[in-house]
Amino acid sequence: MQRSSGTPLYKKVFEELKSKIDSGKYKMGDLLPSENELCKLYFTTRPTVRQALNDLSNLGYIVRQHGKGSIVSEPKNGLGILSLKGSTAGVGKHNLRTAIITKPIKQTWPDSFEFELTPEEKEAGSIYLSRLRYVDGLPTLFEETYISHIDLPRFTLHNLEKNSLFETLKNYHDVEVKEGEQKIWAIEASKDLAEMFNIKVKKPVLHMKRRLKTNKKNLFIYSFLYCNTQDFFIQDYF
Repeated sequence: MQRSSGTPLYKKVFEELKSKIDSGKYKMGDLLPSENELCKLYFTTRPTVRQALNDLSNLGYIVRQHGKGSIVSEPKNGLGILSLKGSTAGVGKHNLRTAIITKPIKQTWPDSFEFELTPEEKEAGSIYLSRLRYVDGLPTLFEETYISHIDLPRFTLHNLEKNSLFETLKNYHDVEVKEGEQKIWAIEASKDLAEMFNIKVKKPVLHMKRRLKTNKKNLFIYSFLYCNTQDFFIQDYF
């Protein structure tokens, strides 16, 4: 295994084993290679392998049994939406379906927008869309998105019900997310959110606001996301 600079080796081991479980190479009930075998496979030490296995165990991917080893189990319902790769990538192995609530539309920025805009953004205006994401058939993520309308010809013609927003930006407009900031807290579900998620009014809902910087000057992506965590928990890797 090649070690990339800045990435701990235990995380590389963890990610590769997790990928093999997600892809089905290791199926539920399978026994993973022993710690000694993993040490030889990844040219590393037992403490490194144990840390990777502990992380897999904490996420529910394996059960560690004394005297037997690490057994692949059914992963818990974790969603990795805290990363900057977008909701599609964060959902992982779960079945994702997107319903477009508001198709992409060109418009001026809201008067009381919650992020500070550059003069260029204010002049260019925004592209707005909203989507409801169903995870394993359950309405789980509602997201409102504003994109700086800078060098995005014919963007409103894209089908974002079938395709990832971030992949569409990258493949058709050479726009890639480079870094971002996000704020997260719990709120009580409004009547509209409760109806959308099929939950009771005032049920706790995770709310996230994020501002993503791209490789294009003055082109930012703003996301206002609401997540129903009744059937899922939020996870990510650091």
